Amino acid sequence: MGGVIARQESQANRLNPGGLREPVPLGELPGETRETPHGPLHLVDQWLEPAHCHGTVPVRGALTVDPSVVARLALDPAFEAVDPRGWLFLDTETTGLSGGTGTLPFLVGMAWFEDQSLRLQQLFLPRPGAEAPMLHALADALRKATAIVSYNGKSFDWPLLRTRFVMNRVPCPTIPPHLDLLHAARRVYKGRLERVRLVHVEEQVLGMTREDDVDGSEIPGIYMKYLGGDLDPRMPGVIEHNANDLIALAAILAKVAEGYEGRRVADDPRDCLGYARVAERAGDAARAREFAEAAARGGGSRRTTIEASLLAARVARRAGDVEGEGAMLALGLGAAGEQADLLAAEVRLALAKHHEHRTKDFGCASEHAACTVPAETESERDKRVARVEARRDRCPPEGASGTATSR
Repeated sequence: MGGVIARQESQANRLNPGGLREPVPLGELPGETRETPHGPLHLVDQWLEPAHCHGTVPVRGALTVDPSVVARLALDPAFEAVDPRGWLFLDTETTGLSGGTGTLPFLVGMAWFEDQSLRLQQLFLPRPGAEAPMLHALADALRKATAIVSYNGKSFDWPLLRTRFVMNRVPCPTIPPHLDLLHAARRVYKGRLERVRLVHVEEQVLGMTREDDVDGSEIPGIYMKYLGGDLDPRMPGVIEHNANDLIALAAILAKVAEGYEGRRVADDPRDCLGYARVAERAGDAARAREFAEAAARGGGSRRTTIEASLLAARVARRAGDVEGEGAMLALGLGAAGEQADLLAAEVRLALAKHHEHRTKDFGCASEHAACTVPAETESERDKRVARVEARRDRCPPEGASGTATSR
């Protein structure tokens, strides 16, 4: 990331008449101070080239995402009507992580597309009590945006900013639809990522590793040192950290939407299963089945294969595809092997229902029904077995047919 330059010498023993050390002059910070109708506003303003990549992902891919795909990833139909040219990427750096009225957002980072370039604008708070110019600038950007894109912004950044609007008596704008990528990333990537912090998604999904990055836990202390009169050499790194967060938002949006739009052979089965779950929840049955079958046949772990097989079978059943349902349950049964755990029991339970209600192969249904604990209680199992066997006794053997291999 370029374009952020700062003098880094320490400022010491600068006293005001009251004996308290004054903040570092704004001229010694990255960016510039501009006069606004609401007071001076210090900001860092820069553009990325259209071809800029964050890791392996072209950032401008966020500009061409299909709004219907975003609506499915967000599980929110409001995004169907969003114009991607109006994304406002939003991220803050604060004096603490607890939120509440005692926490200040001292750096508000915003980014949006101008033509093919991503413009970054970072608003810096020079001292407590001088928030009005920053908040008015943010409000102007929000009014122009078609949607907000953040990472944990629904739970942290926006509630904090809304509080600052109220406390500073600055009219709080009505915000457009808010896409919190933390939720989308968790739904898709939780199968293979132990943690879904933004930096972990960057490294494991975008192929981006930050060098000499300032850890988020250190940022409040760096700002407090600035307020005390010392320019910590890491302050430019804080601004760089925030800029990288903004760029990562655009790249993650582009990446997760690209993955939903078209599966590639090299995709991780765990990601395919994540996409299948999102698609199923969004009512996109065709993509749910495509992703689930890819995950089931992708050579992944036993758990991934079984869970994907069950999902694919479930979608096939809703579509009335009895043969397809049976084929996916047979695949799940093969992955279950000889183990008698919950996963295997869930496959057996699905097969018992499949054969009892759809293929009418009561012999297979009875065999599987006997092995459904702990997917259901022993009492439920016994009732199921008794019911299936009673139905088998009433039907001639030649009336049974099956589409899935039983054990």
